[in-house]
Amino acid sequence: MSNDDRLIEIMAELLAQSYAQTEELRGMRQDLGSLRQDVNALQREQSKTNLAIGELRLSVMRLADKVEQIGELDKRLRIVENIVLRSAS
Repeated sequence: MSNDDRLIEIMAELLAQSYAQTEELRGMRQDLGSLRQDVNALQREQSKTNLAIGELRLSVMRLADKVEQIGELDKRLRIVENIVLRSAS
């Protein structure tokens, strides 16, 4: 009978360990779900950031074009100024 009692005791310990592991896995599953939500939120924010960077890049390219146009106008104006100064002298 003592062997049977020992066997029942071991089985009860295994059952308790199994229950504890099941609870631990449930907690890990909840943590994983929370982590998944955090990752999804970060992906949405990254998408917004990428769009904003694209818009900024386009704005910088447009600004560079305008600066180039102003540089060309400055060159033309200097030529006209030189012509006017030469003809005035």
